[in-house]
Amino acid sequence: MISVFDKKEDCCGCTACESICPERAITMKPDKEGFLYPEINQGLCIDCNLCRSVCPIQNRLVLSDRLHDPRVFAVKHKKEQVRMSSASGGAYTAISDYILKSSGVVYGAEFDDDFCVRHNRATNAEVRNKFKGSKYIQSDTRGIFKQIEEDLIKGNNVLFTGTACQVAGLRKFLEAKQVKTNKLTTNDIICHGVPSPLLWQGYLNFIQKKNKLKSYTFRYKQKGWHGYNVKTEFTNGKLKINTPDIKVFANLFSSDLALRPCCYYCCFANLQRPSDILIGDFWGIEKTMPEFDDNKGVSLVLINSQKGEEIFQEIKDELIVRESNIKDCLQHNLQYPTKKREEREQFWQDYYKYGFEYIAQKYAGYSFRGRVKSLLKDFLKKIGLLMYVKKLVR
Repeated sequence: MISVFDKKEDCCGCTACESICPERAITMKPDKEGFLYPEINQGLCIDCNLCRSVCPIQNRLVLSDRLHDPRVFAVKHKKEQVRMSSASGGAYTAISDYILKSSGVVYGAEFDDDFCVRHNRATNAEVRNKFKGSKYIQSDTRGIFKQIEEDLIKGNNVLFTGTACQVAGLRKFLEAKQVKTNKLTTNDIICHGVPSPLLWQGYLNFIQKKNKLKSYTFRYKQKGWHGYNVKTEFTNGKLKINTPDIKVFANLFSSDLALRPCCYYCCFANLQRPSDILIGDFWGIEKTMPEFDDNKGVSLVLINSQKGEEIFQEIKDELIVRESNIKDCLQHNLQYPTKKREEREQFWQDYYKYGFEYIAQKYAGYSFRGRVKSLLKDFLKKIGLLMYVKKLVR
């Protein structure tokens, strides 16, 4: 086998191919943009074609117990401290608590000691809590699919949470290994696309010039749930919230210039999810169900399978639930992939030629003008004049 994929748009980096290879001939290695792709050792490869057969992009996944139409709910966890420590409404905590209480195992994405994002395994709430909150970088799942296989063979209840392509890759891997999945629950998220881990590392170096990072929160909600507030804490005790330097990576993510190539052609950006349960932010709730929105976070929950329905019934007592419908919850990435921008090639050329600080200034608002504008906006918001000034400008 020369390659697992024909072009980079056909690889999501889920690691199913590496996990299935009987000869360990496949290794996931980063390309020049920092994304992991499978590389085949031709001396070890036996051309069994298993790697291509488990690729979730090249092979359609069919859920045997899929509901004809997903059920849609707006959800808030009854415990406010759970909600405030979650990116949206705390639905993930309720789902994972249910699995943990059954002596089960939970897999999710966390920051490691160097703030790289990796999937890990948890058997208690303390470790599971590291999986909570949004992390806008592609997580590294190397070795995880085999761990899940071992847990399922042992008879453990397992919850896996990840992007739709990661969930589909896991299911295709387990299907090929003929592992029973009656004790597996899968949970995917509404995904805008995954930005480059290489740029994330450049950003970490950029904000840690003077002090080391102690904690990082992509979705800090003390200022409210609507909008993206980034909070950082450094080892010297200094806190930064939405300062121009701290917002650089969030702005790069929002620019859509640095997503993985396959994200612009995502075959999972629709309502045919590969998971039992989908969770995300219920954007638009302030219009469709304003009485339910208190600006502290509301989860959108889509139940896609009979198993998902059964689990949701078990956890409903932990939640405040309102049933909704597809029309009121439909977001762009539940219909279409994120559009690839024409400037993407120029963006990467600028990065390779001039480095991270250059693209921070050119594409992420870190220029002098951008910094002044950001500080002025924060000041006007603080004194309550931002909306008035916006109306005046219009």
